[in-house]
Amino acid sequence: MSSAPSSPNDGLFREAEEERVEVGEPGQAPGQPGGQEQGQVVEKELEKDKAADPPSIRDDIPIADLKLIRRIGSGAYGEVWLAQTITGAMRAVKVVWREDFEFEKTFQREFEGIKQFEPISRGHRGLVNILHVGWNEKAGFYYCVMELADDVENGQRIDIGSYVPRTLTSDFKRVGRLNVELCKQTGIHLADALGYMHSYGLTHRDIKPSNIIYVDGACKLADIGLVAAHGERTFVGTEGFVPPEGPGTFSADIYSLGKVLYEISSGKDRMEFPEVPDDLGSTDWKLWREWNAVICKACAPQVKDRFATAADFAEALREVGVPKPVTWGQRLRSGLPKLVLGSLLCGTGLSLVKSHLQPPYVVAAPVERKLTPEERAKAKLPNPGRMWLNHEDMKFSWRGDRHVADKPVHLTLFTRFLEDSLRPFEGEVVANFPKGGKPDYAVIVPKADAEEFCRWLTRQDREAGALSGDFEYRWKPDNAVKSKPGTREGWSAVRLEVTKVLYGQVVVASSPSDAEVSLNDEVLGRTPLTLLRVREGQVSYVLNLPGFLRETVKGQVKANGQLKLEAKLRPTDAVSFGKEWKNTLGMDFVPLGSVLMSAKEVRRADFGAFLRRIPISNPPMVEFGRETNLPMTQVSRRDAEAFCRWLTSVERSRGLIDEGQSYRLPTDDEWSMAANLPRERGESPAERSNRVEGIYPWGFSWPPPRAEGNVWDLTAARKANSKDALENLQDNFAGLAPAGSFPSNLYGFFDLSGNVAEWVTGEFGGTDEKLRTQGVVRGGSWKSRKREELLSSHRRAVPQGARMDEVGFRVVLSQDGVFSRPEEQ
Repeated sequence: MSSAPSSPNDGLFREAEEERVEVGEPGQAPGQPGGQEQGQVVEKELEKDKAADPPSIRDDIPIADLKLIRRIGSGAYGEVWLAQTITGAMRAVKVVWREDFEFEKTFQREFEGIKQFEPISRGHRGLVNILHVGWNEKAGFYYCVMELADDVENGQRIDIGSYVPRTLTSDFKRVGRLNVELCKQTGIHLADALGYMHSYGLTHRDIKPSNIIYVDGACKLADIGLVAAHGERTFVGTEGFVPPEGPGTFSADIYSLGKVLYEISSGKDRMEFPEVPDDLGSTDWKLWREWNAVICKACAPQVKDRFATAADFAEALREVGVPKPVTWGQRLRSGLPKLVLGSLLCGTGLSLVKSHLQPPYVVAAPVERKLTPEERAKAKLPNPGRMWLNHEDMKFSWRGDRHVADKPVHLTLFTRFLEDSLRPFEGEVVANFPKGGKPDYAVIVPKADAEEFCRWLTRQDREAGALSGDFEYRWKPDNAVKSKPGTREGWSAVRLEVTKVLYGQVVVASSPSDAEVSLNDEVLGRTPLTLLRVREGQVSYVLNLPGFLRETVKGQVKANGQLKLEAKLRPTDAVSFGKEWKNTLGMDFVPLGSVLMSAKEVRRADFGAFLRRIPISNPPMVEFGRETNLPMTQVSRRDAEAFCRWLTSVERSRGLIDEGQSYRLPTDDEWSMAANLPRERGESPAERSNRVEGIYPWGFSWPPPRAEGNVWDLTAARKANSKDALENLQDNFAGLAPAGSFPSNLYGFFDLSGNVAEWVTGEFGGTDEKLRTQGVVRGGSWKSRKREELLSSHRRAVPQGARMDEVGFRVVLSQDGVFSRPEEQ
């Protein structure tokens, strides 16, 4: 064997020298990176790169939320960077420049390939995951963010200074020729991944050992930059791995994978195919003949002689080394010499008794046949009474009337689910040490996450053909996995079960009838409607009839039962969530997520109607007979909540809102949503206050370029003989302004940036004992002039019983228990 090459990716394969992307030399290892030390290492690496090459736009690539650390590969089809996200996760980022392509269509072809591959890349464990694809038209490049391969020496422990990716090439370089069983399992895994990609009409076009990486110890097809639609014949690839007819077809990918398996199993260059290894022992010949027959079929010169699909290739690999039944023909051939000798000795005797020993019937020798595709597909499905392996190789035993997983859900699979669904992790990891085996790491998670995981895994296995539509995963708590003291109530380990999907009937009726019934925007028919086959569980249908409000009916379907759903349709003057509406007081409401919020602050006229019907002993000190369109002030939070209860009672009695609908104050988050704020960090209003900088109800500039709301302007300052007004701002109101005097925001809400601050629900919270139980007001008022007071994220703590001339409120109408954002339900 030759001495070790100097480049990290040089190896025993010729293709390493023809690599389109070559990994650069590793830098000096700085030790385990982290915190400030890691930042220093990054800066040193960047300085080293800048010193080595002349300044270039490619040394300062602008990609949001990513810090590019150093190039780990470059070539004709782009360059690969080691990168770090804002959360500290390590990633590989491939950057493809337009200037590297002679023709625009070639560049566009590359982008189309990655764009098609990105949504399916996370659907199979044998494909490298594409986490994000971006485009920078101004700089002239596109990029894709990928999961990072393991380090060749340290696995998942990544040292940014010395990182070298682990590939099939590097594995071969370390251990030499791999045994057939390991090659077989690798081939099955990759052929299955290839078949998954082919099912979406995509081909890889450059399969070779260095394009097969390891992530968390599992091999994956990488270098997705060459992925293209089936039939794309632009000649790319690496000599020796490309079939005679060229790349770009499903059959060509099968050929390339066959050559990869030949190299790693034989230890020879692919140009020497189909020569056998020099060191085969006598006991290895039988297994090698089976293996070689499969590889030769995959690498046949003629397309018609190869496997028709990657699935057929994988199935043939599975059969290698599996004992096969001895046929009658084989037995006959092995006993033929003895049979001839016996015939010569006994021929005469047999002829004498032949006429007396004619058998009453003849038994035909059994005929071997190959399984049909349908039979192969059926063999993947769980069968009653038998052990079963799902698509993830999880073992399920038959217990009672169903298949139950032998082990709880482990961390690796659950992490894939979290990444695929972009779901944050909440839970606990518990190590389990079985006798004589590697430790398992089970997850203990909330019920909602366990249920969503079951739905995700059901989809995965159905796509892979391991589950039919009649079966699904469900779960039960695994009490054998002990959690640590203090684990939250309702969390548990997850033990999977495979259960049959059960059905019932649903009858939908309405008054009046002939209403259109729809589910997920698909029209099912008109009332009265009977649905004969509806899956067990919660159902929801939308009823629509011109002249009447759209209604939603919900219920629980029981197995083999019948659910009756009826709705009394209401005229269109009643509330209808999802569209603008005006109530009995003339208050305008606009949609905000799942609720309705008043477009303007509650006016004196609105609150006066309440006081005329519900007199109180200590009414607010406001003149209700004058300027009735001014916003209501001098109201405590208790006053505002009493108004909401009264208005709810009035409109329920008139049939405009249902018993399950009511008026209330907005939540802190709903007010933020109305002000066009993103989700904010913090457990309480105190923690969220002023945490988002630079966003105001009118936009992003300070001071406001013009009068966008009623604040402390020149008019108010002159009246107060003060010079502390907002500079050059004139809104022409010295005090309160009529509600809605200034333009609304993009959602249709007025006066979020001034006039009066507004009560919301909840307590202020925080660590200050004096403030934590006080109420919360949002937004600026006619007295506001400071920048921080007019931030959309500003909160102020006010005693819940306080009445002030600058504090009012607006209201929300919602279904009871429903909030603007779905995740708050």
